[in-house]
Amino acid sequence: MKRIIVLVSMCVLILSTSGFAKMGHGLLPPGKWWHMPHAVKKLKITDDEKAFLDQLFLEKRKSRAQIKSEMETKKLDMEAMMEKEPFDEEAAMKQFESIQDTGKKMWKNKFKFVIEVRKLLGNERFMQLKSQFRRMERGRRGHGPHGHRGHRRPHGGPPPGPPGDNEPMAGWNTMEQ
Repeated sequence: MKRIIVLVSMCVLILSTSGFAKMGHGLLPPGKWWHMPHAVKKLKITDDEKAFLDQLFLEKRKSRAQIKSEMETKKLDMEAMMEKEPFDEEAAMKQFESIQDTGKKMWKNKFKFVIEVRKLLGNERFMQLKSQFRRMERGRRGHGPHGHRGHRRPHGGPPPGPPGDNEPMAGWNTMEQ
């Protein structure tokens, strides 16, 4: 019975926190999209707006690094609790809730960035950005901008990975007017 509790707890822990590494809030492209020439032109991003977004992005990344470190520490503590004898179910549940709270902080950190971008761009430019990002995402999944199958990776090749925080975003050179 104890092994089942340990197994279930670890599965729940992994499932509840693994999405944060891959989490895409779905509203903004990854990385510094405001430095992409086509995005700058289409959205009419000013130098002051770029500077503001650069600072905001740096603050977000620093905060995310701290939260990720906190999450890792809490996961390690949970792992130790789950292996300890005698097993303290109440302490394990408290630790699990603490991990969930840290996960909420991660989501909130990401969403605050989205809110600041929305406030900066206003509705029209934000909707343009969101629309282009959706078209780009469809293209990355093998669909063209109008929903049909587009270019596919060569047989046996690795699937494309998600762009990192500083990688340029594919698809901006096809922004529709």
